[in-house]
Amino acid sequence: MKKGMVFLLAGVLLVSSLALVSCGSPEQTLISRYIQAVNMNDKDTLTKIAPNPVAVALTKWKIVEKTQPREKKVSLADLKKRVVEAKKKMEELQQEAALAKIDFDDFAKKYDKWSWALKRRNKKKYEELKSKYEELKKQFLAARDEYNKVVEEFTFEKKLQALSVGDIPELEKMAGKAYEEEIVIEGTDKNGKVRRFKFYLVRYELTKPGATQPIRGRWVVRKIEEIVPQEGTAAEEAAESAEEEAKEKVEKAVEGQENPPAEEPVEEPQEKQ
Repeated sequence: MKKGMVFLLAGVLLVSSLALVSCGSPEQTLISRYIQAVNMNDKDTLTKIAPNPVAVALTKWKIVEKTQPREKKVSLADLKKRVVEAKKKMEELQQEAALAKIDFDDFAKKYDKWSWALKRRNKKKYEELKSKYEELKKQFLAARDEYNKVVEEFTFEKKLQALSVGDIPELEKMAGKAYEEEIVIEGTDKNGKVRRFKFYLVRYELTKPGATQPIRGRWVVRKIEEIVPQEGTAAEEAAESAEEEAKEKVEKAVEGQENPPAEEPVEEPQEKQ
């Protein structure tokens, strides 16, 4: 083979290789890295891809569904503000409930020592103080649950943004856009069982305070869910088939009653000649 032909062939192979690599989207490459890290038990790589890694151990897989990326505005500063407000509300209700409990406990101690007649005259006030404390306690517990929920949301969102754009010191003051996408893959595990997983992916573009150009982050895994086939599907299909068959038989029977077979004509007797 001539030297020129060798270089030409090498060039064609190089272009072909680059074309094959470019066919894989960043999202597909991310999922491939994730599954490879799971199979190799590479925890370091997994923690850089997803906040809460899930074991997706597949020997081979393919993408079967994919949504278009959705864009939304994000701001850790706004989330942090919600955290501060939720904490303030929780602490205020905690203080009010504590004072209401003191009032009720003080009155209850005297109430327990009173005579039946005196208790009867003060029962309404006793119930009012008790009801006020129980209601404020209920509101405090609800506010505490809301506070914990917002803190969890803020912590998780901050971790996702750090994975995407990097753990930047100004991260809590940055704002921008998030692009979300869902991809469903189907593959087989080491036992040959077919399994499906839905990957919830996200990528951020955030801008530092005072900056004009955003930092373009990479795709990371927000969440993974296994799609488990519903049990009893085959049985339901068989039942539906039997029901349709029975319905068809009934319809045919009814049709036969509405259109009975025509009777053969009876020949009239002929007059004798």
